[in-house]
Amino acid sequence: MWSVLGVILWLTAAPALAQKTTATIRVDLSSASGTTRGTTVLAVNRNSGFAAKGVARADGSHLLTGLEPGEYVITVTQPDGKEVYRMVTLQVGQTVDLDINLAEEVALDLGQSETIVVQGKTRESSTAEVATNVSREEIENLPQNNRNFLNFATLAPGVRVSNDEFKKNFSSGALEANNTNVFVDGVSLKNNVGEGGLVGQDSSRGNPFPQLAVSGFRVVSQNYKAEYEQAGGAIISAITRSGGNDFHGDVFLSFQNEALVARDYFAVQRGELERPELLRSQFGAALGGPILKDKLHFFATYEGNVQNRANQVTIGNPTEENLSRFGEFQGSFKSPFREHLGFAKLTWRPADNQTVDLSASLRTETDIRSFGGIVSVESAENVRNNVLTAAARHQLRLGSLTNEATFQFLHSRFNPIAANPGVVGQDYEGVIRLGGRDTSQDIGQQAFTLRDDVTFANFEWAGQHVVKTGAQVSLQQYQIERTLYGNPLFRFRNDAANGLSYDFPAEASYGIGDPRVTSNNTQLGVYLQDDWEIAKRLTLNVGVRWDVESNPLNNHYVTPEDVRAAVEELAGIVAETNGPDFFPVENYLTNGKQRPVFLGAVQPRLGVAFDVMNNGRTVLFAGAGRYYDRTLFNTGVDERLRLQYQVRTFRFSADGSPRNGQPTIAWRPEYQSREGLDSLIESGVAPAPEIFLLENDTKPQFSDQFSAGVRQQIGPANTSLTLTHIRSKNGIGFYPANRRSTGNRDFIPTPGGFGNVLISVDDRTSVYSSVQVSAEKSYSSELSKWGIEWGASLTYTFGIARERGTNFNFDYPTVKDSPVTPTTTDERHRLVLSGIVGLPLQFKLSTLITLGSGLPYTISDASKGFGPTEFVLSRNGGRAEDFIQFSQVDVRLAKDFTIAEGRRINVFAESFNLFNSKNFGGYDGFIPPEAEPANPKFGQPSSLVGPPRSFQFGMGYSF
Repeated sequence: MWSVLGVILWLTAAPALAQKTTATIRVDLSSASGTTRGTTVLAVNRNSGFAAKGVARADGSHLLTGLEPGEYVITVTQPDGKEVYRMVTLQVGQTVDLDINLAEEVALDLGQSETIVVQGKTRESSTAEVATNVSREEIENLPQNNRNFLNFATLAPGVRVSNDEFKKNFSSGALEANNTNVFVDGVSLKNNVGEGGLVGQDSSRGNPFPQLAVSGFRVVSQNYKAEYEQAGGAIISAITRSGGNDFHGDVFLSFQNEALVARDYFAVQRGELERPELLRSQFGAALGGPILKDKLHFFATYEGNVQNRANQVTIGNPTEENLSRFGEFQGSFKSPFREHLGFAKLTWRPADNQTVDLSASLRTETDIRSFGGIVSVESAENVRNNVLTAAARHQLRLGSLTNEATFQFLHSRFNPIAANPGVVGQDYEGVIRLGGRDTSQDIGQQAFTLRDDVTFANFEWAGQHVVKTGAQVSLQQYQIERTLYGNPLFRFRNDAANGLSYDFPAEASYGIGDPRVTSNNTQLGVYLQDDWEIAKRLTLNVGVRWDVESNPLNNHYVTPEDVRAAVEELAGIVAETNGPDFFPVENYLTNGKQRPVFLGAVQPRLGVAFDVMNNGRTVLFAGAGRYYDRTLFNTGVDERLRLQYQVRTFRFSADGSPRNGQPTIAWRPEYQSREGLDSLIESGVAPAPEIFLLENDTKPQFSDQFSAGVRQQIGPANTSLTLTHIRSKNGIGFYPANRRSTGNRDFIPTPGGFGNVLISVDDRTSVYSSVQVSAEKSYSSELSKWGIEWGASLTYTFGIARERGTNFNFDYPTVKDSPVTPTTTDERHRLVLSGIVGLPLQFKLSTLITLGSGLPYTISDASKGFGPTEFVLSRNGGRAEDFIQFSQVDVRLAKDFTIAEGRRINVFAESFNLFNSKNFGGYDGFIPPEAEPANPKFGQPSSLVGPPRSFQFGMGYSF
């Protein structure tokens, strides 16, 4: 307790900026005399005018740390007053090396001037991180459909961006999006409660942050240093734009409607020749500039996203009787979406050695959706999604010491509610779903975080060291309110053999009780990172990190006595056929003291970089490390929620006779309401709920990462070849404890009248191996004899991603019994190409091309029957035949009109999936019994992955 308090006091003593958002320059100087003593190095940010002085080190080099990414003028001043200048562009997280031979540069002077402008390349040769930087040039000019800066993470090898419109997140290796993290100006957007990796992004067609505010970002897919936390997969560190000494502004508008989108292939196959209604407008503005020149600057931006779409409702099994009964519910109905994004920032320079940033962002969304097909517009939901962040940061330089720290605040709320909550749901199975939506949610996360990072830039022992150390404490609050079937859902079936028709429902689901669960959690993390330059050509990145959480998963939960009695009796019954290890019940029962805080999240990280020729052109690198993520609050919440809020299933019949061995209730019309079902519960007719049990010694998931490769500069291009390997353990999965693991695996009735018993284990594992190739030429006129500016990049990934177990495991006795199978993101080959070229008359052409070998699908083989020894499930065992399964070529053509110095109008046209490639998904993998007719749809797709060909037009104004 006292140690935690001490860390908090240390953090609050110096508020400031997280190291992961800055960059470093290492300047190596040489002269004819062999000494550079008395030389000074100064870096001046061209936008803000803020300057930083380099720290002279014993080996003659100068180090500048904690620099805001951007364009800098590096001034080297010699004792005799002569100055050498170099222009350097720094990107997020880079350590850039500059070599300046003062004797050669002075020789170039020819006595004409005291000023020499040094030309040359910057290089990054002292890190083992597997990372890709995405520049503002790429963000502004590459084609994209929805202004989500996460789209450009696809430029990093080994990283996939989801093609699901409602799940625009990213993943890497064999890990899910949940294992990623995103930092904006050092503020972690990690979703600690639900899915998606970052808050607000799992079930949204919106964007996480205004793109106008993003200056650039770095995607680190492996071997990131110890200052990064809470991720086992790739992380993104983005920085925002700042105001400067000149006023600059941007305004933009883009437009798309249904006439600009090709008809969906499967809609055409179904005879739907009309395009569904679509109107999408994205617009925004940004303004930045000085309040006090060289002292106080501001930046602010707003972006809006307005979409009006239409979903088609068509009943299934359109017989004359069904059309007569349900035909009025068919038609085209609007599905509007609205998003508003805002960001504001103040940057203050109170003294030459201090910088203060204050910033805030806001995201609000509403989305009327979740209907269409055989789901009526009555069943729509309004998905409300809000995220608020704020940060106060301060940077202090004291000679060779740089202190950077921050106070951060994050509040998110994901709140989908029924559009018609007062109308009970009616599901005429296979025909149409009517009435209000059955479930609403209110999921929230709030965090107050204090962080401090200290960099010592001039420490010498057996070489030069740059030592970073830091700590953070985060006070977290979580809330889940989930009214599962809070609005009853009645299911109707036409099944004459069982006496069922549309005259009364076959069953109903209804939830009652307290649907709200809250929790407080404290996260503490400390790290030490040493970038040790053993020799001019050899650098070791040595680090260690330790994280701990006070209450990640119901640590103080007490098992109710009736549940304890029921599962203890069940465990004895199960042990008779499955053995005692199938359900070790004592590991799931707790009196509030059986779940200790996990203290073992110690994460050593080691990297090495060797500059072969000591010129930065050929660098060998390798790295290994352990990376702990965290377990989502939602994973363990059902242990409490399913008992205090219970979903009851009622089975009805005409006369109350049993059906399929299950008791039923004689139907009466008054039961078709909340009040009617409440009366049944009061009479004790409804069954008891399911039981979820969390393993007491659950550990957080971690990954061990290994990589080795070479970076090679070829002319103006930077290339790399990397071999990677990731092994992940401690993933959580559930399986039923009340079933036999032999014979036909019949479910065993749970004593006490409870439903199924689902227990958790942390036995899920995954393995990923890949070969990654990348090449990039920055946007410039090099390699063009006509002086045309152009830039390009290429990334190719050959990867194999496999895993054991899933979230819910019903096909094998336990998670450990599950076979190792390909993951749902196991795409063996992926090639991504990008290019930007400046054309005459101020035209600019750009493209983003993605080619992939496609994702697997599951095969359910019932050819020998459905018995436990006959049915064969091959999870993700199927592949489409063509080698290239995914092909998308996006193109953008823009034209600038200069209306005055520094002022221009920009118009552009974009095409997505220019060649209208049919990127299929939803493959049918069912093989019926041999006695039945073959499945004509086996191996055939049912949906498109990604958009059909579409166009978008827009314009902007900049000054």
